[in-house]
Amino acid sequence: MTQTPERNAEADKLALNWTLGISASITMVVAVFLPWFDGDLWTRGITSQAGLILLAMSVGAVLTQLIRKRWLAFALTLACGFYSVWLTLQVDAQWGLYVFSGVAVLAALSCVSVGAKADTPEGSNTIKQWLSRKLNPGEGDSKAVDTFIITLIGINVLLVIIETEPTTSAYKTWFELCEAISTILFSVEYVLRLWIAPLNPRFQERIKGRVRYAATPMAVVDFVAIAPFFLIFLESLDLRIARAIRLMRLLRILKIGRYAHAIKTLSNTVNRKKEELAITTFVSSMVLVLTSSAMYFVEHGADPNNPDHFRSIPETMWWAVVTLTSVGYGDMFPITPLGMVVGAIVCTIGVLLVALPTGILASGFLEEMREQQRGKDSDIFGYCPHCGEKLIPGEELE
Repeated sequence: MTQTPERNAEADKLALNWTLGISASITMVVAVFLPWFDGDLWTRGITSQAGLILLAMSVGAVLTQLIRKRWLAFALTLACGFYSVWLTLQVDAQWGLYVFSGVAVLAALSCVSVGAKADTPEGSNTIKQWLSRKLNPGEGDSKAVDTFIITLIGINVLLVIIETEPTTSAYKTWFELCEAISTILFSVEYVLRLWIAPLNPRFQERIKGRVRYAATPMAVVDFVAIAPFFLIFLESLDLRIARAIRLMRLLRILKIGRYAHAIKTLSNTVNRKKEELAITTFVSSMVLVLTSSAMYFVEHGADPNNPDHFRSIPETMWWAVVTLTSVGYGDMFPITPLGMVVGAIVCTIGVLLVALPTGILASGFLEEMREQQRGKDSDIFGYCPHCGEKLIPGEELE
């Protein structure tokens, strides 16, 4: 049955209001990890008793909204709001606690404004269908969301790079705020994708289906994109852990693979030519081992001034790699006539080896582009212009 414009507008309003409400609740969870009080990291919200209580209630509010227990979610978010406001009056709070108090009040109000329709199976299905059109690239009206997420990923990668510059330490608070906003948006996206996963026939089961979806490569990338923020309190344990956690945020660039058509095309090309590429990789590995062994036996101990050069076959493999790839750093080089002959042969083989995967990928890319073009043509010419019925392959238009 075709829905009227009024019905569509009503469904969009319901879905949008519910999405804003669940986003406010997820923001509460993120806000628990923000700076709350003056002092070191162990006085942040997550490491205090109040923070743990509010974290539990915030997670409960998110779960109760997802399982359509709106009034229980309202009670939890309202309790979070009153408790956090009381905390701001009792202590010298930082901006993190003010953020939590504000979004807790908004989350409580959204539970009331969304209406009882969100609690019904029909309303829940309407919300899921709306989110599916918005979140799945290339489907429905997802273009605005796709563009926004790609832009956000680019900004995040740029900020992580700039943050490593020592002269930017004066803007630490702004970096924390940008990181918090990004984590909120990525967390909302991850939770909503997990919630609507059963719409896909592959993940139809309510719990097991979502677990299987969470184990898919892109879902793992989505999780890794938000995990560093929630592990921030570990940086007080070891500086190396802190650095590793911060650099993990660069993995957010992998999320762009879900939205970028060019990356999908490249992935399809590699998958199409995986057997040929596997053979090329095997041949390259074999050549690497043989050339490294040959150069080791020819040059080992030949230069008394540099006894560390070509000291072992594994070390000689470094020379073979940079030579086969035509880089040639010059840190290791043969000095005997026979070694120079082997080096010249390796350089020649390297040119041929580099050309092999390049040609394979180029042919696969052209095949993929032709198939995509045929798909576009079939969308245009695969239907009768008079009656609209799908044409049988090989049937000519009359």
